[in-house]
Amino acid sequence: MGDDRARLNLKSLARHLDLSITTVSRALRNGPEVRKETIERVQKAAAELGYVRDVGGLTLRTGLSYSICVLMSAVPPDDIADTGSVGLLQGVHEVAQAAGYAVTAVPLAPGADPIDALKTIIDGRRADGLIFDHTLPMDPRVRFLLERDFPFVTFGRTELFTPHAWFDIDDEDATYRAVRHLLASGYRRICLINPPTEFMFSQYRQRGYRKALSEAGMEIDPRLVLDLDLTARRTRASVKDLMVQESPPDAFICVNDITSLGMMTGLRDIGLDPADFGFCASTTTRLIEYVEPTPVSFYFPLQEAGRRLTRLMLRRLEGETDITQLQELAVAEMHVPTRR
Repeated sequence: MGDDRARLNLKSLARHLDLSITTVSRALRNGPEVRKETIERVQKAAAELGYVRDVGGLTLRTGLSYSICVLMSAVPPDDIADTGSVGLLQGVHEVAQAAGYAVTAVPLAPGADPIDALKTIIDGRRADGLIFDHTLPMDPRVRFLLERDFPFVTFGRTELFTPHAWFDIDDEDATYRAVRHLLASGYRRICLINPPTEFMFSQYRQRGYRKALSEAGMEIDPRLVLDLDLTARRTRASVKDLMVQESPPDAFICVNDITSLGMMTGLRDIGLDPADFGFCASTTTRLIEYVEPTPVSFYFPLQEAGRRLTRLMLRRLEGETDITQLQELAVAEMHVPTRR
């Protein structure tokens, strides 16, 4: 279409696809009443032809911002930490843009009051919906948004009585399979490097760990469960401290790529070779594939997580009222290095 790309509107896109304007509009917003094949066809054509929704005009007419806000955990300034922000935002942006929504990322500094951030976004009409992670059992952000009846989707579950929209990776299942794999490989002193137990995904990981050990008839040594912040420095120091104690671990399960690097560096600091230990890691990037020794990994890409979160968000914004239809649990894929 050459220079017409910049002037492509909904009517022109519908004419190009030989579809009604209503169908195209619904497909761009992932409307549940439109067939999956049609949604994919419309969104592909929109991306190829450079269609951009007239957000300014819609905002004036509807009072909506046509923006989705992603609240992110900020990276500590003096350490290496894994927030997964790039991959997650790529997935969110990919789906949101195709539906005509802008994406705003708001990093939340450590110690900042998240409710203040939510009030600023909602009261300032800066977004129509929110996505955020690191959920807590009785998460105050979720309770606040439920009280305000503001659309949101969490990356992670809660234990609140009132149902809400969420997407999650089954950390309990991944950790259970990791322990089973290490036990089958002959390891018995398995250390779980875990986030603080205040987070739901940390609790699920502990459940999987305890379940696998209990089924194997093994006692659980609380010294082998390290609840740490997700930084390389803290993991490195904690592993060194653990290894000089009586009955140190012979295997490790790490929560992500960064804690894996911290664990291996800690072992090398005291003259130990990580290759002499069992090693499994959950991962949402491909970084772990370039680590030596390469661990058995449980992989789910954050970009795909971002896509799924945004599809749920769009359905929520379209008026889906059955919240149980906006809850998805994904299973991580197990990767075993070929040389093992």
